[in-house]
Amino acid sequence: MPDLRIPDLNKVYLAGRLASDPELKYLPSGVAVCKMRLASTRYYKGRDGERKEDTLFVDVTVWDKQGEYLGQRLRQGNPVLVEGRLKMDSWEDKTTGQKRTKLEIQALRVQELARATERATGALTPEPRANQEEPIPEDDIPF
Repeated sequence: MPDLRIPDLNKVYLAGRLASDPELKYLPSGVAVCKMRLASTRYYKGRDGERKEDTLFVDVTVWDKQGEYLGQRLRQGNPVLVEGRLKMDSWEDKTTGQKRTKLEIQALRVQELARATERATGALTPEPRANQEEPIPEDDIPF
């Protein structure tokens, strides 16, 4: 099977809550970089029948305008859906001299989930649009 062609695919979807407030910084070029830590918890029943949980913490980086927007808007505990790709960072530890690595998500899109939940429960009422016309009462329609 030397002719077998497998496409390269690096796509991740992960939903969870922010484990801490996002850190928004700017590069010398003016590009915004937002670093977030996402906690995604899996609940399951153990062999003993008790409910258990397994939480995964993942670092997420969001760039440019989206990163700036999210860095100003999101806070610890906000639920989000992240779409992106995995990226491996490597560096040398300054104190020990050992090579270190970290797997993180480079986000392409981050969707806030709290707003949809608040709308579904009626906790958040949408603001009226400035240029939205009032509905015409039925008795004012000429036909």
